[in-house]
Amino acid sequence: MRRLSISFLIVLLSGVAFAQTKAELYDRFSRSISQRDSTAIVSLISDWEKLYPGDAELYSVRANYYFMNAISEVVVMSDKEPTDGRRTLAFRDSLGVTRYMYSEPQYDAVKIGLAKSTLEEGIAKYPDRLDLRLGKVTIHLRANENTLAVQEIQSALERSITNKNKWKWTLDAPVETNGVSYLRDCVQDYFAGFLDTDDMASAKSIIEAAVRLYPRDAIFLSDRAAISYFSGDLKDALKWYLSSRENAPDDMLVTYNIARIYEELGDKQNAIKFYRIVANSNDENYAESAKAELKELNAR
Repeated sequence: MRRLSISFLIVLLSGVAFAQTKAELYDRFSRSISQRDSTAIVSLISDWEKLYPGDAELYSVRANYYFMNAISEVVVMSDKEPTDGRRTLAFRDSLGVTRYMYSEPQYDAVKIGLAKSTLEEGIAKYPDRLDLRLGKVTIHLRANENTLAVQEIQSALERSITNKNKWKWTLDAPVETNGVSYLRDCVQDYFAGFLDTDDMASAKSIIEAAVRLYPRDAIFLSDRAAISYFSGDLKDALKWYLSSRENAPDDMLVTYNIARIYEELGDKQNAIKFYRIVANSNDENYAESAKAELKELNAR
């Protein structure tokens, strides 16, 4: 009996010796994902489930595994050159026609679905893990599902009110944020991306949600103004910019935009008024431009 007890104790100690912390497991995952080593990731998931069953990281790791295996590159030949800056090989065929060869990602719908459902389950269990939410946004965007991406961004904005922007990230580390600042930066990036791809509807949808939830946030108000400006509704844009300035009177870009819109609307008096505010400011980025505009307006 004594020998059996000692043997059992050795087994227990051996198990403890080989147990890994979450940080060590995540390092394994990072190396494996960078090498696209599916076998290593499957082994990692198995170890993680044994050591930390139901852990938030498992949802992230599984989703990354599914998504990694959902993407494959195929070679495409076309008579049109791609305009997105990807690497392209140009050549002439036997008829003298210029052709372009480049790679294009293809997505496995089943594996994409597994990645999404995994993240959905993780978000339901850990609603304050922002990395899971943004991961789902990324998958939607990569799959050209902008409407679903917008819905997920809006969901994060709504949750930010409930949790007062106390988000967590990888390994449950708190997201360093001053109020809404981190999430605002994320929304700004998505907003700019939609504008760059001429998806005005998606850009407008996320900013309208942001303004509804953060009605005094000067940056969101300014973004809302930009939507109206690009849509040609100068009066509505002016309304939003003036509201933005009420909440951030020292933002000279907003003030400069107000002056510019007044000028475009033919209101010279107000244009001069707001250009003068910018010209007299210490903002080197816009003061000189405002002075030039004032000089031109006064010469008319």
